[in-house]
Amino acid sequence: MVRVVLCGMGAIGTEILRHLVERGHEVVAVVDPDQAKAGRTVAEIAGLPLGVRVQQSVQGAQLAGAEVAVYSARSRVEDVAADIGALLSAGLDVVTTSEEMAYPSHAGADEAGRLDALAREKGVTLVGVGVNPGFIMDWVPSVLASATKNPTRIHVVRSVDVSRRRQQLQLKTGVGLTRSKFEKELGDGRLGHIGLVESAHLVALSLGEELKDVTQGVFPVMGSEDYVMGVRQFAEGRAGRCQIRLDLEMTTTSADFDVIEISGDPSVKVRFEKGVFGDSATVAVTVHAVERVARAPTGLITILDLPLSGRRD
Repeated sequence: MVRVVLCGMGAIGTEILRHLVERGHEVVAVVDPDQAKAGRTVAEIAGLPLGVRVQQSVQGAQLAGAEVAVYSARSRVEDVAADIGALLSAGLDVVTTSEEMAYPSHAGADEAGRLDALAREKGVTLVGVGVNPGFIMDWVPSVLASATKNPTRIHVVRSVDVSRRRQQLQLKTGVGLTRSKFEKELGDGRLGHIGLVESAHLVALSLGEELKDVTQGVFPVMGSEDYVMGVRQFAEGRAGRCQIRLDLEMTTTSADFDVIEISGDPSVKVRFEKGVFGDSATVAVTVHAVERVARAPTGLITILDLPLSGRRD
């Protein structure tokens, strides 16, 4: 059993909380800035048999007795660094689903260095996890590439039918917008999936190389009229002699599948016919990380450094 603090009780955070309880872990505190949740019990909000009351801030939360914090809110390093720093300072291992934290040296090198130093000082671990980044476009290709001599190309395609996903994801992909509105919101940083470049860096890291010559793009997929059906994104770069290309399509007409192709000796191709469902897989990856993080190296690590097995009891 692990004593856990949950930070962020949105859709994914609530399902993480539910799975933590199912796995027999003790949730000792819950934090969410939403005033409508503050002071209410988990039982009142989510129907789970927990009398823990939601607190509004990490800094004001009662963290005594906790071992691991799950931080499931916001995507950018700059938006989560202060809260995560407070959790590390309290002596907690931290598992976060914030996408840029999967490889924070790319988007926030200064903050990453500070958090790494703090975690080492406190003898704890900070790791970013998820499905993309954190699994299907980085961890799985990295494992497959380890069985290939001298890989020259790694190509991952993830296709997602957003009509079957949460409204939040549909909004993030611009479904229903006009092209001009899409371009404005994209320019304001409101659209597109965060994490492709982080995944590309993780794959390069698994090859023992630095990702160079990085390019990326986000484009609307238009319907028959001036109507956005979703997005196509890519990130590409070079890791030594290996070209890494990640393609993501999220539209209302996309089929659900994931394909990983590695050119080398031998070449490898793996297809997940119905795709890896992001929400439930993120919940599973996060809770498994909670159970394994105590056996990981201290400091700021990546999913590649997290032990693959070993439940913490």
